[in-house]
Amino acid sequence: MEKKRRIFFLDNLKAFIVCLMIVFHAAMCYMAYAPEWWYTVDKADPKFAFTLFVLWADIFIMPVMFFISGYFGIMSLSKQTGAQFWKSKLLRIVLPWIAGVILLAPPVTYIMFASRGIPMDYVNDYLFKLFVFGPCFSHVQYWFLGMLTYLYIALFLFCKIMPSFKERQGISIPGPKLFVGFAVLCYICTAAAYFYVNGNYDLWCNIWPVLVYQPTRISFYPLYFFLGAYAWRHQWFVEGGYKADPAKWLPAFIVTGIAYLFYTTMGAPTAASPEQYMLVKAAIHVLFLLSAVFGLLAIFQSKLDYTNGILGELAANSYNMYYTHMGLVMLIAWGFLSIDLPTYPKYIIVSILSLLASYLTGKILMVLPCFSVGNKAKK
Repeated sequence: MEKKRRIFFLDNLKAFIVCLMIVFHAAMCYMAYAPEWWYTVDKADPKFAFTLFVLWADIFIMPVMFFISGYFGIMSLSKQTGAQFWKSKLLRIVLPWIAGVILLAPPVTYIMFASRGIPMDYVNDYLFKLFVFGPCFSHVQYWFLGMLTYLYIALFLFCKIMPSFKERQGISIPGPKLFVGFAVLCYICTAAAYFYVNGNYDLWCNIWPVLVYQPTRISFYPLYFFLGAYAWRHQWFVEGGYKADPAKWLPAFIVTGIAYLFYTTMGAPTAASPEQYMLVKAAIHVLFLLSAVFGLLAIFQSKLDYTNGILGELAANSYNMYYTHMGLVMLIAWGFLSIDLPTYPKYIIVSILSLLASYLTGKILMVLPCFSVGNKAKK
């Protein structure tokens, strides 16, 4: 049987999203109106441009990751026994999640106090009183691995109940009904979440100690994960299958992105009521997210569906870069707090150093079994 060609553009898109995530988290250190809890905040000269960048990128970064995870997740499940599937996920997802939460999340979160010069005994005052059993409990970026674990469990159980779900169907081209129906479902969930948090759109909650989530975003993750699984079943992105059209999705990505930024920053005073603002914002949020995901899929499939030395290295290391980056970004930004530089050059330097540090530490992690399987992306 002829070996099927790897879908390189999804590897490249994942690597791009991880790099975007790193510079996104760096931008939060220099944005105007940074969250009070953010780990390192440079208050010397915050820039509203970074606020706009954060508002824009924050919408689609994680849904793209969940879509790709759903696409490759059901592909793996279709080729493996249940034991093989869970052996790989335990090694690749579950153990790094637990290790990250226990070993790395506490010191990364501690940077919130250290970078502000707040004296505190790490063990007695911080670790147990504020982090483990207090208001600072966090999974930092490893919440994604926890959520992914639960989605893999859901996918596995669903395929146990309906074994045909992990069987690939014939090529199917989605029509407008699928996208409209999906957008309506997302809108119902998002509007309900907006009302639930009563306008506190960036609220983080946790079910201690196993889940950390944002109520306004949590519905997107299973929806885009299972949309990715649906895409694999119906042979999207293969030869002759569905390909997102850049001529349609890219303009939608741009227009809805501008609309989202405009309405988020300026829409509240013009709305007749807070309820109207939330309903309209939820609609724009959903449309921007859908356009962003498929706009990026369209761009990368049409322009970057190949690999080479550089792209292969980034794809192979992207998971490890995601895993290591948060603490590195915050430490580097903290180190630059006392350096007298204009904000934009400082941000560029911090971003470049953060990307390099994440890449190098990711390469070192490849000696461990949990972090070595990314090498298949080079092939």
